[in-house]
Amino acid sequence: MKHVFSLKPLFALVCGMVAVQTLAAPQKTWDAIYNAEGEGDYAAAKIEGNIRFGKYTHYKEVQPVSFKVKDSLFVFSVAGNMTVPADKIEKEHFYEKCNETMEAWVSYFNKPRDFGGEELIINIAGVDLACGDELFAVGDLRIKFANAKAQESWANTLEGREKYKREKVVEYRKAEQEHRASLRDVSGMVKDPRDGQVYRTIKVEGREWFAQNVNYNVEGHSWCYDDKDSYCARGGRLYDLEGARKACPEGWHLPRDREWMDLLIGLTHCYDGVDKCEKFANKMKATTGWQGGGGTDEYGFSVFSSGYRKMVGKSIVRYEDMGEYAGFWSAQNGRNETIWIWAMGRMSDQMVRQLVPSKTNAYSVRCINGN
Repeated sequence: MKHVFSLKPLFALVCGMVAVQTLAAPQKTWDAIYNAEGEGDYAAAKIEGNIRFGKYTHYKEVQPVSFKVKDSLFVFSVAGNMTVPADKIEKEHFYEKCNETMEAWVSYFNKPRDFGGEELIINIAGVDLACGDELFAVGDLRIKFANAKAQESWANTLEGREKYKREKVVEYRKAEQEHRASLRDVSGMVKDPRDGQVYRTIKVEGREWFAQNVNYNVEGHSWCYDDKDSYCARGGRLYDLEGARKACPEGWHLPRDREWMDLLIGLTHCYDGVDKCEKFANKMKATTGWQGGGGTDEYGFSVFSSGYRKMVGKSIVRYEDMGEYAGFWSAQNGRNETIWIWAMGRMSDQMVRQLVPSKTNAYSVRCINGN
């Protein structure tokens, strides 16, 4: 099935204000395909050895691929085909990016089982290959487990029976990835001169915002969730207050509380207050990164659930709520010493303002252009 995404105005021009662009997004999550809403999970896994690429077919944009996933509870070989635009193959050093990233993202169900003394997850719903900051769903998926008992169980119970569902997952993942690529096409881009990272931006009511979480390393004041680099690559870094104040590049700043409110009004056009507005959180959420499936990302703001970091006492660090929660720092307003974050949860209808329980907590950062 080919998914076509069309651009259309989200809102008409109101009082001379600029309309925000919206893109259609796939509605069906992969765990819904399995009739197991909220029971599926999605995790990064390391690739062992080289990624092998077959001959690329230009007219179909099909790239054969095979590799071995070996990371904790996932130990299996993958073979299949990815859909990759020809421009990426020819102009963007695609193969080099994949072999530098060396990471797959696995959609799966159920808890690990014991196979001859080895704990493994074998109910695999889908596999995506990470190449740089993009993911590519592997279709025509063929899996072989190194563990003989796991392979026997897979072959007897899951390989044939769940094949149709795995292909539906691939359709969903491809549509989702096309949606993300479409967002890049209609958005601005800005390069952080400090480390060369590039961020997508959107304009709302004439103000330009980062549409991705900041990933600049403020030494000693920013962290990757669970201290894993792969989470920074997907959802940016988590910053304490001191780090948040240094996270934005020159010419950009940490949004003030009023600017966050203006953003929400600009996106929703709820001029009587966003608390009186209809449900809009789902339209702000990224299509991935949330437990039980993502949002529609109609506004292109792509809120990714990066969780947060907190200190318990003076020495215990806890990372919490990845997939369940997103929180963003707000700057102080003049003499007012109150610090707010703007946040939403997995089940939230809106984005809400919350008092910061501790300045040592670490949340995500977005930047807004101007001083």
